[in-house]
Amino acid sequence: MRKENGLSIIALIIIIAILAVVAVFAYNKLQHFVDDFKETDIEYNKTEIVEKLNLLVKEKYVKDYKYAQENNKNIDEIYGTQAVISYLLENNYIEELKDIDDRVVQDEYYINANSLNSDIATQVINENGSNSNGTKVFKIKKMDEKYTIYFVDKYGNQEEIGELNMKPEV
Repeated sequence: MRKENGLSIIALIIIIAILAVVAVFAYNKLQHFVDDFKETDIEYNKTEIVEKLNLLVKEKYVKDYKYAQENNKNIDEIYGTQAVISYLLENNYIEELKDIDDRVVQDEYYINANSLNSDIATQVINENGSNSNGTKVFKIKKMDEKYTIYFVDKYGNQEEIGELNMKPEV
């Protein structure tokens, strides 16, 4: 009888050890899957920000084009890059970028993702940055004649994610 009980305990310990190894392996696989899902979600959010901003620019163009036609004006008199930037600033879609001395940085703007009505973009801000310390996640920077959209992570690394299309096709 003793040998049978001894073997039963050893078998039980081996089974528990095997189950523990399988559980750790399954947890690691699940964690990897979750991390991949989060990365895909963040990539989607970046695309969503670019698309939403370009949609706002297109809406501005359509409104200005309609106004120009109704008032017998040339669209170029009403619509331009400065008009678009002013529109985005006035509606709080973007904010002026300021340096450490509180001086406005020329041709750089933070994107106010909350004003874009994007729950997903807001989630990215909460995970990767903090509004309380002034950290933002998305910004626009004018280079030459184009406005480039960047994702800025919590370490300050910038990743180009798109361009603001100032001359939309309608």
